[in-house]
Amino acid sequence: MKVIAITPDRKHDCICNMIIDGFNDLDYTVIASDPGNNVISSYSDEEIIDHARDADLIFAFWGKVRGNRSPKYYLLDRINRPEITVYIDGSEWTATGYPDGDRVISAPWGNVNSQVYEAKFNPRRCKGNPWINKKMLEYCNFYFKRECYSEDIDLGIFPLNIGCQNKNFGNIEKDKDIDVFCSFGQLGNGYRYEIDNFCKQLKKEGYRVEIKSGLTYDSYLDHISRSYISVSSWGAGNSCQRQWENMANKSCCFVQTPEIEVIFKPKDNIHCIYYKNMIEFESKIRKMLNNKQKCIEIGNSGFEFVKKYHTGAARVSYILDKIGYRK
Repeated sequence: MKVIAITPDRKHDCICNMIIDGFNDLDYTVIASDPGNNVISSYSDEEIIDHARDADLIFAFWGKVRGNRSPKYYLLDRINRPEITVYIDGSEWTATGYPDGDRVISAPWGNVNSQVYEAKFNPRRCKGNPWINKKMLEYCNFYFKRECYSEDIDLGIFPLNIGCQNKNFGNIEKDKDIDVFCSFGQLGNGYRYEIDNFCKQLKKEGYRVEIKSGLTYDSYLDHISRSYISVSSWGAGNSCQRQWENMANKSCCFVQTPEIEVIFKPKDNIHCIYYKNMIEFESKIRKMLNNKQKCIEIGNSGFEFVKKYHTGAARVSYILDKIGYRK
């Protein structure tokens, strides 16, 4: 298969990285507009136009535009093959990726955008405005979105959640010497602030709790694989990459129950542990701390599940199935 990929110029975009991973692993030829994001080779505009004449599919990837150059969407007009064009919308708070709040609110965990603050108490507020890239919805024959709600599906949009990039799988054969690992880059979203405080309390009670941020990525994965339990809470939007990193490294992952549509959703108490609020989180984590063997079983089951359903290659296969593409 020959794929034209209009990619963002950012060096790391999790959805784009994952999908390009999948193309590479499936040995598809990728003609990409920009380097980075697991792209092996990038091409000039004229080369892309030339290759697009006999391409099987055109993929246009979302990219944050504030402080970054917009992806080369102008190439879509020159290619002019909307019938085989797939838009991958990796945005979170809004179609731009940035919160739509118009003011800054002071909170115990720091100053945050008003939408981010409001979303802690009203999960539907994770969905900001503008939510959909209307131009892409009208132009592209297929539209996939990371943070996808039921009403988005009614518009013909397909859910496409974050999954596992190849780099997310670390050295998983480690002895467990950490009871709970909690690592958040910031504390403003979901239940992160509350979980951070509760984990500090568990540490005072004598549990082996590691609360760290700013680790190198290898050290971060090492801590996950050494942990019986690791924690994920909503990041920007209604999901978090940490869920998939934790599960990919054989840790029993506690996942804040998502409000969005989830494809191949992991099963509660089999592949991970879901929690809807802090009362449920605290009750379930104390129960699991007294059943380390169950933690290991869930960690192993979660690992096998993400290997089967949530890798880049699995996401590409899912996309091709949804658009009805057959080689």
